Amino acid sequence: MQIKSISLSFLFIIPFLRVSAQDTVKVSTLAGLDNNAEKFYNSGLGKFATKDFNGAIMDFNQALTLNANFDRAYFNRGLVKFEMKDVKGAIEDYTQAITRNDTCSQCYFSRAQAKYSIGDKEGASGDYTKDTERNPLHAQAYYYRGGIKFESKDYQGAVSDFDRAIQVKPDYAYAYNDRGSAKRQLEDYNGAAADYQKATELKSDMAFAYSNLGSMLRKKEDVKGAIAAYDKALKVKESHLVYNNRGSAKYDDGDYQGAVDDFSKAVKIKGDYAIAYNNRGAAKFKLKDYQGAISDYNKAIQLNAQYGFAFLNRGMAKELIRDQTGACADWNQAVQYGIEQGKIYLQDCKK
Repeated sequence: MQIKSISLSFLFIIPFLRVSAQDTVKVSTLAGLDNNAEKFYNSGLGKFATKDFNGAIMDFNQALTLNANFDRAYFNRGLVKFEMKDVKGAIEDYTQAITRNDTCSQCYFSRAQAKYSIGDKEGASGDYTKDTERNPLHAQAYYYRGGIKFESKDYQGAVSDFDRAIQVKPDYAYAYNDRGSAKRQLEDYNGAAADYQKATELKSDMAFAYSNLGSMLRKKEDVKGAIAAYDKALKVKESHLVYNNRGSAKYDDGDYQGAVDDFSKAVKIKGDYAIAYNNRGAAKFKLKDYQGAISDYNKAIQLNAQYGFAFLNRGMAKELIRDQTGACADWNQAVQYGIEQGKIYLQDCKK
């Protein structure tokens, strides 16, 4: 009989690239404007601040009727429209503001945010670049452009942008976290771990950074360190993903009962989490609770009918309760769903 190993599923890295809301309203110098235009503009700012969006739009409209070249009125009306989910209208207003004042870095930044929100990543990246050309010290523009590069799998370009964001803003915890994720993709595991660690030092309530650090340490086979990082993540915020990952680390550490407990917490939070059922089954298998393992694999397969690893693992459990026919059927299913390891196990079925 072939020596067989249980297969766990876990999430190595939880990506947390962030896109923020629009900047708050910016009041500009109004020297030389028509007094009535200025009056309506300031009234619009006040209404925007109190979330009277319709009233703000009406006031900015009046200001623009009196002064059609009032770039800040276009910009702030664009901010209001974005808050009202009128993204196309917001982009049009930001463009009008830029046409009248090409030096407005915030206009480019806000237009980039709006473009990104509708999936125009290329347009957003171009606007972030124009923002940085006008304001080289705008850390957020580098950060968000780096996020787009990350999503496009330009990981080295992402690292460069996150580098620049951190140079401008040394306490930029999100940039450290996301640079860590880019470095991980480049297989710079030491650099990734260092960045995740720095992110948690700068922002101690960043649960996902602790989780990312834990997954990175697990990759480096520092199981104890990984568990400690997951512990900190869970103190900040409970998550089925983190419970699953900590359970996987405990499994690696030989703490199978602790793993069962964590996988149970994961499915308590998210009842349809097939991965955690498969993993709990694997831990029960190690505890020689084969019927319990089969029950969990059944649930995983019920939730995901093409879960190849669950079929593979269930086959091993069935073999140990002397259901060789069922084991062979499961290994065949595993192969059907792309698990090449099942072919090795099927050799026992031909004897």
